[in-house]
Amino acid sequence: MSNSNNNPADPFKKALAEATRAMAADSELSVSYSIDPPGLSNDTARLPQISRRMTRQEVLLARGTADAYALRTRFHDEKIHNRYMPTGNEAKEIYEVMATARCEAVGARAMPGTAGNIEAKLEAEALALGYDKASSFKDIPMPTALSYYLRQIATGREMPKSVKNALDQWETTIEERSGATFENIGDKIVDQIEFSRFARQLIDDLGYGDQLGDDPDQPDPEDDQNDAENDAEDTSEPDDDTGDTSEEPEDTQEDNDDTQQSTDKQQ
Repeated sequence: MSNSNNNPADPFKKALAEATRAMAADSELSVSYSIDPPGLSNDTARLPQISRRMTRQEVLLARGTADAYALRTRFHDEKIHNRYMPTGNEAKEIYEVMATARCEAVGARAMPGTAGNIEAKLEAEALALGYDKASSFKDIPMPTALSYYLRQIATGREMPKSVKNALDQWETTIEERSGATFENIGDKIVDQIEFSRFARQLIDDLGYGDQLGDDPDQPDPEDDQNDAENDAEDTSEPDDDTGDTSEEPEDTQEDNDDTQQSTDKQQ
């Protein structure tokens, strides 16, 4: 007898969890479903809940969120990310959304099937935020528009309707201020270090250069001072050859004593 309590969505949720771990290349990734906001933390991905009805919108949103988190896990190195992290709040916000967009763009190029899922997620989010009705750049946060722009030019894909409307409010401004910086972006997104440098340059283009903090590619003055002190200590220590010459006078004195004794005997 079949169990009437079985949830028809369970097989799909199990398959999606397994596919998420495979795409992330992380067999230990924990995947859960919740009515709480989705999120990715350490080794846990929390996906939108899927009801027994399994509506098309629920399925698309869950797939898009799962793919986004899997790609972030697979293509993102937190140590590199933190090394190039700006210090100011506005700069940090741009840097964070661009890092997410990078992972999704890399995934879309390597695994085209993920692109449609993530775009469905982006469109659902844009609709929920009213971006389909936006008529001015004031209606759209600049970091969001930047992330849309990166996805579009890095993948060559047309963005969904509401996402495109949001991007249209900022696209001209982005190209005027940062068009040259975005050149060859398809090559830059492959290397996270190169992309992090690109993101910092982009932040400077947009007028937030004072929020970047120290250049992580420049040597640390304290390290230079320590190296100089170590070099000074090395030069102050005598080498082996210098140490050997200190014994030579004793040998010379012994030779003189032998010569003196020989002379006495002859006399």
